[in-house]
Parts: sequence; structure tokens; C-alpha cells
Amino acid sequence: MLNLTRERSQPALCPFCRGPVPRPEPLRDGLWYEFDGGLCPTCGAHYAHDPTARNGGATMLQAMVQACGGDWDAALEMAPGEDYDEAVLTHYDGQHHRLAERAFGSLYFVRRKPSRG
Repeated sequence: MLNLTRERSQPALCPFCRGPVPRPEPLRDGLWYEFDGGLCPTCGAHYAHDPTARNGGATMLQAMVQACGGDWDAALEMAPGEDYDEAVLTHYDGQHHRLAERAFGSLYFVRRKPSRG
């Protein structure tokens, strides 16, 4: 059947700097991560991909741990808005690496703020 509806999609851009982000991939830095992730090459924000959009808490925690260089204690001690900024891109299509109306994955972003003191 011919589908005459045209789905609009957009590129996956960092919500902080609006730069393009690489496709999430398995992280191989010696730590065990459940979700694929990446790093914004422009502003240094870390992100993790939740393909089901049902594991938001775990995916956000992973992005926080990534941003802390794998230090779970440091990640759990951070306060949102004070130590880091967070953002979520919804409707992420991991197969095409784009945001699309009919996609249901999410990208969770964490960008650490500069240390005070």
C-alpha cells in the first residue's frame, strides 16, 4: 500500500549547543554500561540512548556516570541545576539517527558545570 503521509524528521542535535552529535554506540572505556551513548564533540555533553523510552531513570543515571568519568559516587552526589544541566530529546529514531514523530526512543544528555572554587 502506498503511504502518502510524509513524516518530517530532524537531525539529532545537542540540546545545549545545537551541534550535531554522533550516533550513540557501545561505550568501551572499561566500565559496564547498559545503554549506548556518546559525547558531544562541541560542548562535551554526555548522552545515553534509551531505545524504549521506558528506562529514563537508568539512562539518565548512566549519562551522569559518563559525565563523571565512571565515578558512581560523584555522579550520585551531583545536584541538578547546580552541578550539571540535563536535557532529553524524545522521539529519537536510533536506526536513522534522527528525531521523528513516530519514533519512541530518547536521548538523555548531561553537561557538567564548571567546578566552583
